[in-house]
Amino acid sequence: MNGRNGTAPEALLEIKPLGAETRSTIGTTKTVGTAGIVSVMVKVTAVSGDAPTLDIKVQDGDTDPPTTDRKTWPQITAVGEYQAYFRITKRCVRYASTIAGVNPSFTYSVYVTA
Repeated sequence: MNGRNGTAPEALLEIKPLGAETRSTIGTTKTVGTAGIVSVMVKVTAVSGDAPTLDIKVQDGDTDPPTTDRKTWPQITAVGEYQAYFRITKRCVRYASTIAGVNPSFTYSVYVTA
């Protein structure tokens, strides 16, 4: 995060705003333009609960909702920044998360290059 006031740099498109989640979620579809190599960053700023786990995947598709899984991160259990580069083949993307554990809570955001 190199933007002003803790915001994302202009080259990144926010597909999940920073916020706490206690259950699995599916993000809103965003249009990234043409297919190609993208960078996706998952930034986790807080974790709580007993044995909390967060699984994140990015999906793409030609229409809303995207349905093809393109990238799945190794299971996240701690605060940190998790970045990956991979190829998307369609113009629409979204994230999907699975949260597990006893009273789990993850505060995180997801960005993709636009």
